[in-house]
Amino acid sequence: MLYVQFISSQFYDPTGDGAAETIYRILDPLLVLGMIIVVYYAYQRKTSVDASSEVAVTREYLEANGVLYLSVALFFGLLWNWIGFQFSNPANSVGWLWIILDLTLPLLFFASSVQLAKSEN
Repeated sequence: MLYVQFISSQFYDPTGDGAAETIYRILDPLLVLGMIIVVYYAYQRKTSVDASSEVAVTREYLEANGVLYLSVALFFGLLWNWIGFQFSNPANSVGWLWIILDLTLPLLFFASSVQLAKSEN
């Protein structure tokens, strides 16, 4: 849904002052909630990998650490832009950071949901 909004908003609201801003004001708290969930489960996965008896660097170790640190960095970027957009002036948010967030968050959500589905089985 975020990809559809990101691409379609360029056509129906290229300046970003109308309906696209309203839709992003609805989507942003949902993204923050999703990021809280992703960071929590990424931390849980990292602690379970760190608790294992393996001392070598494995693929699972790299995935757990990469997802955790990437999700924390994206979460801070999302909070920075969202607070600037929502509570002060929308012009205070950084445009290039929104682009990175809009492109990477769906990928991170998908990867995290696949990992959660694997851990359930």
